Amino acid sequence: MVRSCLLIVLCFLGLLSGNAQSIDDKEMVVYQSPSDKFVSMSLQAHKGLPRFGVLNMYREQTGGQRQGMRTVRPVRGGKNPVSNDKNKIVTMGKNNFSLLVGLKYLRPFMEDLDRKGLTTITSNMSEKESNSAFLQRFLRSQVAPNLCLTDECKNAGQGKNEFERLRNYTSFVDNCLDPLLDWSKNIMEGDELVGYHVSMLNIGNNYDFDKKGYTVYHSIILNNIFTRKQGILNQVVFNPVKPFEEALQNSIDRNKNIKFLLHIDEQTAERFQKEGIRRLYAVKKIKVKRSNKPMKSPSDAIEFTYSHESADLEMYTDEALTQHFKTVSLADLTN
Repeated sequence: MVRSCLLIVLCFLGLLSGNAQSIDDKEMVVYQSPSDKFVSMSLQAHKGLPRFGVLNMYREQTGGQRQGMRTVRPVRGGKNPVSNDKNKIVTMGKNNFSLLVGLKYLRPFMEDLDRKGLTTITSNMSEKESNSAFLQRFLRSQVAPNLCLTDECKNAGQGKNEFERLRNYTSFVDNCLDPLLDWSKNIMEGDELVGYHVSMLNIGNNYDFDKKGYTVYHSIILNNIFTRKQGILNQVVFNPVKPFEEALQNSIDRNKNIKFLLHIDEQTAERFQKEGIRRLYAVKKIKVKRSNKPMKSPSDAIEFTYSHESADLEMYTDEALTQHFKTVSLADLTN
């Protein structure tokens, strides 16, 4: 009976994985797992590259007509079963991607991991014991249940008593930890990743009739690229490379925002208000790189830097990024 139930669960998970791979490659970037013991990951994509920041939540759309041009906007909470499945796939994919990135950069501390026994937390722990306890907590509570499919791996944090908990932990370490660490080497090859970051620009109702546009704020903080899991914090810091990036860095306010005027003619602004468009989706192409900041312990933040691959800041009226509005240059925001 138990075996039958397990087969049903595995088939269902396999179906989800199959669906993720069958989605148009322009919509998803799939990271295939090296073994059927682990879950393949699907990241939302834009123009064939990973999409970070504000994701498409696959809400159903309503349409509006104006001079033959169709505009769409999301219906709050409107979803169908297919959209729900897609949403779960990309949400799980982003979480698991963040976990695998964490594994990649925690490798140097794995020498401190006790692979044979569960580390007991005490008030006078050595540095090695403290590192082992942190890593075991991360592996047992996050990595195993999220990245693993089979019982020999995913139950690392389970057990009715200390003997069963130890068996489950050592089963994970013996059968799955090293393959997962090897898989993590292929994530962010060369310690960098190129993709698109999406943020929202709130335009509201405060149209400036004199300047013909809206005053908006664009943040250069991108800490929504990775998700935080059980103490693992992946921090992303802006690292100016090009002259226009230096100008952006010198123009930020105390909240790390760039304030600028987004030019929109009155006719378009009125149409936006009639259609309930109160925000735009700003998209920029970025490169995320592992910084040279050393980690003293596995609980330290894993720091990355990012820079812009292009000065283009594309504006869309919908979160699916199908309705392009205009493109402005990041180099013009500080003029």
